[in-house]
Amino acid sequence: MEQNPYSNKELEIPNDDDYKKGVKNLVETSPQMIKLPSKYVQHLDTNPLSTGFVEVPVIDLSGLNGPSHVRASTIKAISSACEHWGFFRIINHGIKMSLIEEMLSVTGEFFDLSLEEKMKYVSDDVMSPVRYGTSLNSSKKHSLYWRDYFRHYGHQSFHLWPLNPPNYRNVAKEYLEEIWELAMKLGSAISEGLGLDVGYLEKSLGLGLQILAANYYPPCPEPHKTLGLAAHSDHGAITILMQNGVDGLQIKHKETWFGVQHVPDTFLVNIGDYLEILSNGKYKSVEHRAIVNAEKTRISVAVGHGPELLAAVRPASPLVDEREGVHYRPITYKDYIRLQQNSTVRGKSALQAIKISN
Repeated sequence: MEQNPYSNKELEIPNDDDYKKGVKNLVETSPQMIKLPSKYVQHLDTNPLSTGFVEVPVIDLSGLNGPSHVRASTIKAISSACEHWGFFRIINHGIKMSLIEEMLSVTGEFFDLSLEEKMKYVSDDVMSPVRYGTSLNSSKKHSLYWRDYFRHYGHQSFHLWPLNPPNYRNVAKEYLEEIWELAMKLGSAISEGLGLDVGYLEKSLGLGLQILAANYYPPCPEPHKTLGLAAHSDHGAITILMQNGVDGLQIKHKETWFGVQHVPDTFLVNIGDYLEILSNGKYKSVEHRAIVNAEKTRISVAVGHGPELLAAVRPASPLVDEREGVHYRPITYKDYIRLQQNSTVRGKSALQAIKISN
């Protein structure tokens, strides 16, 4: 009888402290791993690797600087993408490829630091301005996801950013400044598409809260049994995503999961819960998730943009129809982030919690 190849190669069961060190450490300390540890096995309806691909709308941002009819057409395309997809790809965005590559490089260098160096940033506080961790952001008990992350606030926390890698602070500062300008450019077009003053969204964000979330998904022994990141919507207004060329993003469109392929020199943009609330439900934040693979490490860098922590999150009054009324109860942005990040049931559960049934 042929021997079961897993029977004598079962991974030695790690303890909880080992799991907290992250999946990169788990893979590096268990080079013969051929079976997924049970804590990472997700109860999935279908094999996430069998999902087909979809092409999200592509927006040429150079149109925003074109003649009035071209600008109007571009704004209409952005508005349509926000209403019907919640995700779109942007080209001619104005950010140099060299800066994108530098940001990816220093992100990879951070995850390659010693475990001791990275563990300096571990925190159970979901509001910590600089944080290294694994799986979900939540510290509550949950089945684990095949992901390590490093996240920090934008310019407000510059003095807390890591000094290693040595050039991380300078590269991240330049990148986040450029991404903020890009987000505000998109925000102006989105405001105009909603029929609001062109500066409405930018004004509502104020100084704003910018959050960089870098994700590291190493090769996984049984990628069909798990996910890199649970299905979720983002809590902010606009998220701008780039990745290292390895596919792994999936979005939920018309109740079906689709993969979105990487295209060099483009960004993927998605709207978050804040913008769904501000638009009083006209624009919909979209659930998305990350899958993993057995061969390649995927690195992604998502930068979200929301209002200041104490800002009130509520629908824009010009968009509230007297007959239909307000669809979401007001909440501070800080409380909304806590509501979302402390939950182990992601999807759009936080948004549902503040939705008003009219």
